[in-house]
Amino acid sequence: MRRTRFRAGTALVLAALVAPAASLTAVAVPSKPFVQGTATVAAYDYDNAIREKVQVDVPRLDGDANGITDQITVDIIRPGEAAQAGIDVPVIIQASPYYAGDPTTYFDATGTRQVFGSWLDNYFVPRGYAVAFVDMPGTFRSTGCSDVGADLEVLGTKAVIDWLNNRTTGHKPDGSAAKADWSTGKAGMIGVSWNGTIANSVASTGVRGLETIVPIAAISSWYDYTRGFGVPFYDEYMGFLHDYVSNDASPRCEEMTNEIEQDSDTRTGSYSKWWDPRNYRLDASKVHSSVYVVHGLGDENVKTRQFGEWWDELAKRNVPRKIFLHQGVHLDGFSFRDEWVDKLHPWFDYWLQGLKNGVMDTPQATVQREDGSFVDEAKWPAAGAKQTTVKLSKLTGTSTPVSFTGTDKESADTVVLDPTTPRTDRAVFLSDELEKAVRVSGTGKVSVRVKVNKVAAGIKARLVDYGTANRYVNVTNVPDTRVCWGDGNALDTGCYAKTQINTAVSDTSVVVRTLADVGHYKSPYVKESLRSDRWYDLSFELNADDVVFTAGHRLGLVLTVEPDNPSVPFTGATITLDPARSALTLPLTTYTSSLQTAEQARVPSTRLAQPEPEKDPVKLMRQMVEASR
Repeated sequence: MRRTRFRAGTALVLAALVAPAASLTAVAVPSKPFVQGTATVAAYDYDNAIREKVQVDVPRLDGDANGITDQITVDIIRPGEAAQAGIDVPVIIQASPYYAGDPTTYFDATGTRQVFGSWLDNYFVPRGYAVAFVDMPGTFRSTGCSDVGADLEVLGTKAVIDWLNNRTTGHKPDGSAAKADWSTGKAGMIGVSWNGTIANSVASTGVRGLETIVPIAAISSWYDYTRGFGVPFYDEYMGFLHDYVSNDASPRCEEMTNEIEQDSDTRTGSYSKWWDPRNYRLDASKVHSSVYVVHGLGDENVKTRQFGEWWDELAKRNVPRKIFLHQGVHLDGFSFRDEWVDKLHPWFDYWLQGLKNGVMDTPQATVQREDGSFVDEAKWPAAGAKQTTVKLSKLTGTSTPVSFTGTDKESADTVVLDPTTPRTDRAVFLSDELEKAVRVSGTGKVSVRVKVNKVAAGIKARLVDYGTANRYVNVTNVPDTRVCWGDGNALDTGCYAKTQINTAVSDTSVVVRTLADVGHYKSPYVKESLRSDRWYDLSFELNADDVVFTAGHRLGLVLTVEPDNPSVPFTGATITLDPARSALTLPLTTYTSSLQTAEQARVPSTRLAQPEPEKDPVKLMRQMVEASR
C-alpha cells in the first residue's frame, strides 16, 4: 500500500483530534521543508541523497526473445531527508539510449550509478524531487531490444511509470522486491534529442501518472526525421541508428538491425503502416500530460517540423502546453540557463508538486529573437499570424515557365547567393525591398506545378532572408555622386560612391530548408515514376520557424533540383515550373505589398551568414549524444 497519506504528520493530526480542545492550537501540522510559499527551494543536502538501482519488469514483453520478461534498469537519486521524514516526492525521469558511453558516470559494486553528469539531479533533488535515469530497452544494462522509436522502446520505458504507481514489479540488485513507496506517483519526463523523443512517445500512450513532459529538440515522427517528404536524408539510416544504440546482448537484437532497415524501405522512401508506431502525432488524442516544448530554430538535425507539427496536433486537442524557442541548433535548453531554468522550475513545481504558482497564467511562448533577446508572448504561433499565399508569378513579374537543372549531387547553400544573377541550377523568386518588417511564425507551405524530364527528381525549397544596405539611405548634405550613412560615429559611418552600392557585401541567411520528392506528389505511401509529358502538382509543408525579415530586406524562395534517393543512382534532371500555378504560403503577422512585387534591380549577396548544416550521419549522431548529456 502506498504510504502517501498516512505518515508521521498524519499521526500528529489524529492525535490532535482526540486531544482536549485547548491543546489544538499547540499542535503544528508538519509541512514540506522544501516548499516556501508557491515555490520549492533547496532545503535538502545533495550529499545525503539516497542512490539506488532498480530493475523494472515490463509486463508481457520479451523483446529479445530469450524467454525472460524484459527488465529496465533505473538509477534513482532522491532526497534522504525526505525519506527519513516520511515525505513522498515526485519523480523527474530522463530515459536515454546513450548512458553506456557517459564519461561522467561510474558504478559501485552493485552496479548503481554513483556520479550523475546531469544538472537535473543537482538542482532538483535538494528541492524535494527524485530524479530517475532510465536505460532504454535494449541499451546498456536494460534487457530486451531497441526498435528505434516503436513499441518495444515505448512500452519498456512506460513500465517505469507503471512501477512508480504500483502497476508492475521491480527488483533490487539482490533480487528482493523494490517498491516505490517513497513516490507520490507523479512523474515528469525530460530529455534532449532521443531522450526527449521517448518523452513524446510515452506521453502518446496516455499512461496514468505521467503528469508532464519536456521534449527538447525531440522527434515526433521518425519517418519525418529520416525523410523529407519521401526523400531519405541518408542511406540505411534506420539500421545505422539501431546498431548505434543497441547493446546487442542477444542474437535477436542483432537480427533486428537488418530487419529495421529493410522494413523502413529506404529504396522508395515511402511511408507505410510500419511507421505508425513511430509517428506519435497519430496518438496526440491520447496525450493527457502537459507538454513544454523546447527547440532550436536553427536545428537541422532534428528539424523544426518535428516540434511544429507536434505542437499543431496538441493545440487541436487543447493539451496544456508552453513553448521555448531559441536561436541555437541541436542544444539543451540549459544552454540558456538564465532564461530556461527560471521557466522550467515553476513548471515542474506546478505539475509535479501541485503548487498553485500561476504558471499556466503566464505567457505561453518564450522566443529568442535574432538579436539574442528573449521575448515572452501570449501564444505561439504569434498572435495575428495568418496563412498568406503569394503566387510565384508575382515574385518573378511573369507567368513564363522557368526551368532549372540539378546534377547527381546535392546542392549547397551557396546556390542562394547573388539571386539576381542568372543561373541554370536554380529558380529564384524574390520580393521587392520590404517596406516594413515581416514576421513568419509557424509552418508555411510550398505548392508547385512542375514537369520533370526524368523518371525521378527531388526538389529543395530554401526560404532566404536577403540583407541589404539599409544604412545607405541617410543621404544629406553630400555630393550627388556619393551616398553616406551614419551619425558621425567612427564605428558606423562612411560613404560609398553610388557605383559601389551594388557590390556592397551583405549577409544572406537561409532560414528554412525543406526537401521533397516529386514522385510522392500524390501520396507519401506511393512513389510514382514521372513522365516528361505531363504536369505534376506537389505541395509540401516548410519546416516551422519564427523569423523576422526586417524592413529593407528581401524575402526570397530558391528552388533547386536534388537527388530523390541516396540509395538509387541519380544522374540529374531538369524541372520546369509554372509560376502562375505555383505559390508560397507563409504564416505572417503583418503584410506588405512588397511581398507581391518582384525585385527588378540587382541584389548583392556574396556571403552566407551561417555555415552549412552538418550532413554526415555519424557526426549528427555525435550531436545527439552530446546534446543529451
